[in-house]
Amino acid sequence: MTMEYAVLGIIAFFVLCLVCSVPVFVAMGASAVLGGFVLGRDNLFQDAALNAYNALNSFVLLAVPLYILAGTLLQETGLSKRLFAFAAALVSNIRGGLGVATVIACAIFAAISGSSVATAATIGLVAIPILKQNGYPPGRSGALIAAGGTLGILIPPSIALLLYGVLTNQSIGALFVAGVMPGIALATLMAVYTILTNPRDPGSKKPTAREIGQATVNAGPILLLPILIFYGIYSGLATATEVAALAVVYTVVVGFASRTLNLRKLYKAGLSATHASVMILMLVAFGALLTHFLTVTRVPLLLTEVIAGSGLGFFGTLTLMIVFYLVLGMFLEALSMMLITIPILYPVAMAIGMDPLAFGIFVVLAIEIAQITPPVGINLFTVSQIGKVPFESIIRSIVPYVVMAVLMMYAVAYWPELATWLPQTMDYKQ
Repeated sequence: MTMEYAVLGIIAFFVLCLVCSVPVFVAMGASAVLGGFVLGRDNLFQDAALNAYNALNSFVLLAVPLYILAGTLLQETGLSKRLFAFAAALVSNIRGGLGVATVIACAIFAAISGSSVATAATIGLVAIPILKQNGYPPGRSGALIAAGGTLGILIPPSIALLLYGVLTNQSIGALFVAGVMPGIALATLMAVYTILTNPRDPGSKKPTAREIGQATVNAGPILLLPILIFYGIYSGLATATEVAALAVVYTVVVGFASRTLNLRKLYKAGLSATHASVMILMLVAFGALLTHFLTVTRVPLLLTEVIAGSGLGFFGTLTLMIVFYLVLGMFLEALSMMLITIPILYPVAMAIGMDPLAFGIFVVLAIEIAQITPPVGINLFTVSQIGKVPFESIIRSIVPYVVMAVLMMYAVAYWPELATWLPQTMDYKQ
């Protein structure tokens, strides 16, 4: 059997597994092992075990469960109510103030959790009832929180950027800092859109300096954490993994000190973080097997040569990748999509002259879109469930946020300085 037919057969088998609702990590591992068998590889299972072990044998990957644990601990403390009150105190008097406060709260929580779903769920539980009480349409409120939740994987710390760094051997610290400017820009777009499309909140008034000061003091512990995370990474005082460990310790201390955390909540947070971490690390391990198969069969190199000879140019290739991600995001879970596509598209992006850091932000923006596009958009389901908002009404209101993310993908590709300027000013570590 020729190499080309073997590759096509394995890809078809992988797609069939996904269509049959086989778990993605199982589909990856089975396809890779079957591919090795078809190619007549010796010591097949031994090599698969070694590849999976080597993929997980990484100090950097320790940050994944730690950042997830920090986020789940923060969810259990209930301090998100204070965070939303702080954001509302800042902007409640402007047009669409509570909607803007929701975006601010999502951005701040994103700078702690590293998870899109956790951000949408935590802020949604607090914001949806308040938005409903103040006359915001349920669908629009749900779409705003689902989209705001996507900031969780763009603004550092980001689990998606961490995995991208592991896959492409880029500095995790630099990638985290690269997400700051695009994250702020996207949050600003969401806030401006909210201001333009919503009336002034009923009963809104200009907060006094005393009210703002009180809200700041109440939210002080949660506001300090993202500052510590960013400073630790930006200054080079600690690695991304060390900062993650410190974030967990800080959250536990603050939780017990404020009496918002107890042993039962600590256990619940640990169990939730364990489930999420195991799922991600299984994807990493079995994704490494599929990546090895694709590399051995030269798929990324062949695809790069085809695109280079197609005459599409930078804009054409970029648009093709965006469309590819948009379609794929409708059917695959976000991190699975990244682990499948990075080994194939990273060489293509480098061939057309994209900066590695900028491409990392580009991919994360694509993943953000996947989390808010049906039928698999996990943020849509999360917000619909916790807020009792009809799924169909959220879908109708999510389109503008998808457009914003696509525009940001083009912006990062054409003006990579959005992602690269801040990392160039820092002394970072892995």
